[in-house]
Amino acid sequence: MSKQIVSNVSYPVTPGTTVLLSIDCQFGFGAGSWEQVPHADAAVGNFRKASRAWRECGGAVAHVQTVYTPERGPSGRITDFEPGIAGALAAGTRAAEAYPDLVLDGDLVVYKTTFSAVLSSDLVDQLRARDIDTVVVGGLTTPICVQTTVDGLSMAGLKVIVLADACASQAIGTLSAEEAHEAAIQRMAYLFAAVADTDAFVAKLRAFLPAAGNQR
Repeated sequence: MSKQIVSNVSYPVTPGTTVLLSIDCQFGFGAGSWEQVPHADAAVGNFRKASRAWRECGGAVAHVQTVYTPERGPSGRITDFEPGIAGALAAGTRAAEAYPDLVLDGDLVVYKTTFSAVLSSDLVDQLRARDIDTVVVGGLTTPICVQTTVDGLSMAGLKVIVLADACASQAIGTLSAEEAHEAAIQRMAYLFAAVADTDAFVAKLRAFLPAAGNQR
């Protein structure tokens, strides 16, 4: 979906110090879902592709999710703009459920209570405890939870790589879903993150595979 990206930054990835992170890859964000995200299936499919290759290299995968419970309700001013969000993304609902084949045993799962995981969870502390210095991000939606989390990760001192085709947006105001996605990707590339696509990321990982894998 992304056009030419303006970015002069490129970060290396290493399985021991890099984590692959999904943000809000939940059924509530998709075509015909609580939040209309027409390209969600394609974005999630690309994240699955990236995670399969990353796991083959021994890389860690983490997930940020928005799942509300009576003890863990919405924070900040989110309910001013989405008054029904606590019920829409309540634990046990279809909307709060992760897309299939994403979250595996052993993955880190972090729950947030507003748009940015940096502001409303212990994500940064969890990553630092694991000696992570680089985060490769995909998720839903590009200009909201992905962008606010990417901003916070970068400003906390972590290096961030956004997989542009593993993210997707809803329409916002006069912007189509495609335009809103593109604007968010361009903004993150400008000052907050390196940007790549899934195929480029997977190609980089061949260096970490055993010799037989490198010949595939």
